[in-house]
Amino acid sequence: MSELGSSIGQSTSPSGAIFILKRKLKSDHSLSVNTCLALLPWITGERALSQFPLVGKELGTAAKRRKWFLEDASARHKTGYKKFRNMTYRREETDGDVIVLPVRYLEESRKFPDDVISVAEATREIQQTHYLQFSSDDPLLNHTIRSDLTHSLPRINDRLSAEVKRTVPEFLGTAREWTPVNVNSAMLKMVVILSGNIFLGPELNRREEYIHASIHYTVDLFNAANQLREWRRWMRPIGQYLVPNVKAVAEHGRRAREFLVPIVRAPKAQLIAQDGAEEPDDMLQWVIKKADRFGQNDDDLAQLLLSLSLTAIHTTTMMTTFVQASVRSIPEIQAEIKTVLAEHDGVMTTQALYQIKLLDTVMRESQRYNPINLNSFHRKVLKDVELSDGTVLPKGRTIMVPQCGVNFDPAIYPDPLVYNPYHFYDIRTGKAEDPLKYSNKEQHQFISVNKENTTFGFGRHACPGRFFASNEIKHILARMLVDYEMKLPAGETTRFPNLKILSTIAPDPTKNVMFKYVGA
Repeated sequence: MSELGSSIGQSTSPSGAIFILKRKLKSDHSLSVNTCLALLPWITGERALSQFPLVGKELGTAAKRRKWFLEDASARHKTGYKKFRNMTYRREETDGDVIVLPVRYLEESRKFPDDVISVAEATREIQQTHYLQFSSDDPLLNHTIRSDLTHSLPRINDRLSAEVKRTVPEFLGTAREWTPVNVNSAMLKMVVILSGNIFLGPELNRREEYIHASIHYTVDLFNAANQLREWRRWMRPIGQYLVPNVKAVAEHGRRAREFLVPIVRAPKAQLIAQDGAEEPDDMLQWVIKKADRFGQNDDDLAQLLLSLSLTAIHTTTMMTTFVQASVRSIPEIQAEIKTVLAEHDGVMTTQALYQIKLLDTVMRESQRYNPINLNSFHRKVLKDVELSDGTVLPKGRTIMVPQCGVNFDPAIYPDPLVYNPYHFYDIRTGKAEDPLKYSNKEQHQFISVNKENTTFGFGRHACPGRFFASNEIKHILARMLVDYEMKLPAGETTRFPNLKILSTIAPDPTKNVMFKYVGA
C-alpha cells in the first residue's frame, strides 16, 4: 500500500484519494488557521511587551536573567530603577517578565476597574494561593475592616492600651539588669495577643491554640509561597509536594480550623440565647453578624479569621521590629511620649497617639528606609490596556511600581541613603521645605498614601487595616520606650543587617537586643 493510501484511509481509488486528500488539506488548513488564531493573543502580547526595555538584556537568556534575579533581587530592583527611572521597563522574575511602571502612571492606572487590572489576581500569584489553599482576598474581611474596625478605633483604644500594659512586660521581662531578648520573637507574640484582643476578644486572645496558629501558619505560609515562587511555573505542580512548608501550612490550617470553627459557632448560639444582651465588641462578632449577607458559613468565617492573622500580624511585626531598631537611639522620642502622656493623665488616648508626631515620622522614615516589599501596586492585567500616552499593557502580564527605587531616589528624598529620623518631622512642622510640594503636610504621616509612598498600596485598594496597625505599633513602642532602656549586645555597634528574601526585606529573627526594665 502506498504511503498516500495509508495516510488517507487506505483508499486506492484515484478519485477517492483525490477527494480525501482535498479534505485532509482543508482540515490541515483549518488546523493551521485555528493554531494561528490561538497564538495571536500571545504574539500580540509579546510584541507589546517588546516595546519596553529589559533589565539585564545583556545576559542573553531568560534563564540567566532569572538566576541573576534570584541571586540578589534587591540589587536587581535598584539596577533597573537607576537605568530606566522615568521609563516603563521589564524585569525577569520568577514568573517571567513583569512590567515596571514609573509613578506618573499611578493616578491613571488606579482608575481601571478590577476586571481590567486586578489586585486580587496579582496577590494570588504572589501568595501562591492555588497550592496553599487559602485566599486573603475576602470581601467580608475587607468590608469589616473598613466599616467596623477602622471606625471603632477610638472606642477600642482603651482596650489596646490596657492589653499593651499587660503584654509588653510578659515578653520583655521586668528585670532591672540588662537581659537579652529575641526581639523579633517577642514582637511577634505581642502583636498576636494585642491583635487577638480585637479580633477574637480578651477571653480568647491568649489561648495557646490561637497564638500557635497565628504565628506558625503565617510564617510557614510566607516561607512556602517564596519557596514555590523559586520554582519555574510549570514545575510548581511537582514542587508543591517537595516544599516542606507547604505540608506545614496545611497542617497548621487544619489545626487552626479545629480551634476556630467551634469559636465561631459558640458566639452565634450565645447571641441567639441572650437576645438583647450586650454584644462583644470584636471582629469575630462583626463578621458573624454580616456572614449571611456575604454568603459565608462557619468554615468560611474560620478561614477568614486565619487570613486576618496573615494579613495583620506578619507585616505589623516586621515594621515594629524595624522601628524599634531605630527608636532606641533617639532619646527625644521618649521625652515626647512622656510629655504627651502627662497631658493625658498617663493614658495613651486616641488624641495622644496623634500628638506623638516624632514617633510617627520615625515610623515613616523606617518604612522608607526598610521597605518590607521592594515593589508595590501589584496588579494583573486581565485585558489589554492602552494608557493615555499610547503605552500598551498587554493582557496576562503583571505590573508594579518600584517602591524601593522611589524610596532611595535623590530627586525625591534629599540624602536618601542616610537614615534621618527628623526627615518627615521637619517637613510636617514647617522646619524644612517639602521637596514634593504637598499643600497638606499631613501627607507625610505613617499611614499616608501618595504616589511617592505606596507601601500600603494606592487608590481604592490601599490597605484598609493600616490605621489599626499604626495605632498598634505606637502603643507597643511607646510602652517600651517609657518602661525600658534598650541597647545592642556587647560587641555590636550598628543595627543588624536586614534579610533579603526575593522581593521582601525582613529583620533578622535570630538576633537579640538587651533590655532593662525601668518602669514603676
